[in-house]
Formats: sequence, C-alpha cells, structure tokens
Amino acid sequence: MKEETVKLAITGSIGSGKSVVSRMMNVLGVPVYDCDVNAKRLMTDDEFIVSELKRMFGDECYEDDGTLNRQYIASRIFTDKENIKRVNSLVHPVVKRDFEEWAAKQESSVVAVETAILYESGMIEAVDKVLVVWADRETAINRTMQRSGMNRIQVENRMNNQMSVDDLLLMSDYSLYNDGDEPLLPRVMSIVEELKNISNFAVSN
Repeated sequence: MKEETVKLAITGSIGSGKSVVSRMMNVLGVPVYDCDVNAKRLMTDDEFIVSELKRMFGDECYEDDGTLNRQYIASRIFTDKENIKRVNSLVHPVVKRDFEEWAAKQESSVVAVETAILYESGMIEAVDKVLVVWADRETAINRTMQRSGMNRIQVENRMNNQMSVDDLLLMSDYSLYNDGDEPLLPRVMSIVEELKNISNFAVSN
C-alpha cells in the first residue's frame, strides 16, 4: 500500500529564511513546490490566465515572444489595489490546483509547498501541516536588504502587507526560529521524521 502523502506548507514573512529550509527539505528527500516560481511559469503557460490577463489589461501584458511583460503588468497592478485583488483571485486558484496535481504525482510520503501567502492565497486548504520559519524583525529586514537591493522602507512596507509573525505562529503546527546562529538542519530533520511517522500511521490505521 502506498504511504499516505503528508503535505506541509513552509511559510513565514520576507527575510525569515523559508527558502533555506526548503533547500534542506529537498536535500532530505522532500520535494518542495515553490509558489513564486510556479506562479510566474503559469502566468506565461496557462491559457486561462493568459486570456484573462489580456482581457483585463490588454495584449500589452505579453511580449511578442509570449513572455510576460513584467514592467507593464507591474505598472497596472501595483498602482491599484483593486487590480492586485483581481490578479490574485485569478492566479491563486490556478497555482493551488497546479500544486495539488504536482503533489499527487510525487512518490515521497512527505511533500512541501513554499509560500509567503499561505492563508491569503487559499493554499492552506491544500495542506495538512504548517511550518512557520521566523526571525526577529531586525534580522529579517537586514537579510532582505542585503539579498534584494531594496531599501529599509521598501522592506518594511512589504512586511506590513504580510500576516504578522505572531498570527502565523498561532496557526502553525511547527515553527523554526532562524536567527542564523542555531543550526537549522537538526531541527528540520526532526520535523521530516515526524511527518514521515504521521504518513506511516495514516496507512497503518
């Protein structure tokens, strides 16, 4: 009998270290679906999203070679909150369905999805467990500034538009405090082992 697949969400605010944990999960044999990467792919490859974006904002959404005109899209979306909502309500359900189809094809007893907007996107409905990666605000701000080139105000604005760490932690099954000092790998390994045990228990019962 195939093991019951346990689906884990890896979430946290910007600068928390979600991607670091995702890479560790991959090394430990847990396939990870990256929502950001796949959303960008689907905005180019998914016929429904392409047709709806063109209907909303015109053919200028795409370059002549079919790639997304990111500068034009950004100019239309980020200047109007209603347009952000329209695009999100279009893209998020497609990403969620794509993850579910991807997860069903995996052979692993544990799969994961990395997303910064677990609840806002509806992805919470597609997972069994939630892991929140977090760091103190100052650490997260400095990390983001160093890696992204954004200034402090830009980073803080991004943070202020995301769910608070306190709210995320209240709704999590697991949490990892990523201060850069305490090794993450032993704790990630422990979580993976626990999830595998949950998968085995689901099959045996």
